[in-house]
Amino acid sequence: MFYDAYPTEIIQIPGRIIEFFDYFYVHRTIWMDGRELPKDPDPTWYGVSVGKWEGDTLVVETAGFNDRTWIDDDGHPHSEDMRVEERYRRIDHDNMELNMTIIDPKAYTQPWVGETKTWKLDPKLELREDVCVPSDEEKYKEEMRVPAATPPGK
Repeated sequence: MFYDAYPTEIIQIPGRIIEFFDYFYVHRTIWMDGRELPKDPDPTWYGVSVGKWEGDTLVVETAGFNDRTWIDDDGHPHSEDMRVEERYRRIDHDNMELNMTIIDPKAYTQPWVGETKTWKLDPKLELREDVCVPSDEEKYKEEMRVPAATPPGK
């Protein structure tokens, strides 16, 4: 959510909000139908997200992540017990802010509270095609995935 190189499109429909990320055509569903987070969700890459409105702020809680992702581009790890709270608020017609807190007592001694991120909204922006071809995947595997997954000293 804090990576600026790729735009995001947010669409609200009855019962859910869908975020479309220009980054490899990834999407995420935020359930807005009153459901609770599952008590023991099957771990996935993006977890399970539920949201609710608190005044003019959209509060999203997410849990159920697998432990194969990183918190940030620097490779900070997390456990399957990680929970994320996001707070989205439109500060005026053209700008929206996001505050994010990461809670993971198995990986960190205290919650991570991110800096406030502000986006300039651009309703005319169109998501572009971004395809990962096999040669890109192999290069990524060699340069990033394998080194990140290999325990030190092995």
